[in-house]
Amino acid sequence: MMVPSRVSYFFQCRVVRVVFGKFTTFLFIIALGILAQLSNFDFFSYVNAFQNATEYKFYKKWGSEGKGDGQFQRPHDLDFSPDENIIYAVDRDGNRIQAFDKNGTFLFAWGKLGSGDGQFHVPYGIDVDIDGNVWVVDRANDRVQKFDSKGNFILKFGNKDAEPSDELGRFDNPRHVAVDKNLEYVYVVDSKNNRVQKFDINGTFVGSIGKLGNNIGEEFDLPTTIEIDSKGNFIVNERGNERIQKFDNQWNSLLMWGSRGSGDNQFCHIEHIAVDKYDNVYVTDPQEDPGCSHEPRVLKFDSKGNFTTKWGSYGEGIGQFRVPEHLAVDSEGRVYVSDRKNENIQVFEPVR
Repeated sequence: MMVPSRVSYFFQCRVVRVVFGKFTTFLFIIALGILAQLSNFDFFSYVNAFQNATEYKFYKKWGSEGKGDGQFQRPHDLDFSPDENIIYAVDRDGNRIQAFDKNGTFLFAWGKLGSGDGQFHVPYGIDVDIDGNVWVVDRANDRVQKFDSKGNFILKFGNKDAEPSDELGRFDNPRHVAVDKNLEYVYVVDSKNNRVQKFDINGTFVGSIGKLGNNIGEEFDLPTTIEIDSKGNFIVNERGNERIQKFDNQWNSLLMWGSRGSGDNQFCHIEHIAVDKYDNVYVTDPQEDPGCSHEPRVLKFDSKGNFTTKWGSYGEGIGQFRVPEHLAVDSEGRVYVSDRKNENIQVFEPVR
């Protein structure tokens, strides 16, 4: 009887694996086709639904009023670690930063009231850089602090005396911070000075953009958030002008949208913005000022400022808001929204 050689045996096994693998793939494709026919399910549209999604549903929430772990005293800004294993939440009146996993499980926290390193007085905006460092705008201390991913203090810059100032390199009520992807520059929204200030990565002042006004371009009225999209463009919203402006990486004006009101392209007491990986822009709009709808909502716009969708209503129930404050979007398209009066974080996921 002839015994096959090792080479022949190896070759036959390899052929069997290849044929079996292709057959399995074929069966998988057939199964997807049957699923699509039975349920009217478009697999490929589902994969890309997040980019153009026009419908969002409630996914989960966590938080309540209090001083304990996982509780809040006016939750504010949110941002993810680079691997999205941690979401950092600013607990504004608790003067601390809390860290959770994406399911809302409390992990750790740092900070307390004060002006020392690692202490806060009205922490407000937050940005996590590509190395995982956490940058926090310490609003009433008129400064920015940098921490590592575990909350260990690294550096600070801004006002040394916690007194508001219009001097270059100093602040009057700063509200947000953004670090570029090259880890070269840090941009700080200096709200009451109606400008964005630029610093190097070590906190040394480089330049200033903007002045008080309502013209399109480098004029602002109470800017509150700055985001940097995937192309390096800057996006800034302004509460005073109730609008959003977009600039290229040299601060040349690209577009502007928004005005005061309750329409789909309008805002009333616009709070903050977030940008997803497709450069869609999400906005928290409480509609809480006199003459507005008093129906708080989240709005979504595409990268050109075209309205896409909105959701929310006033209340304390699931999917409702009292004052939606800040928001963040993960890589799967889920939108995390902090509500400063309901003292919680709600998560919404795209449906289609």
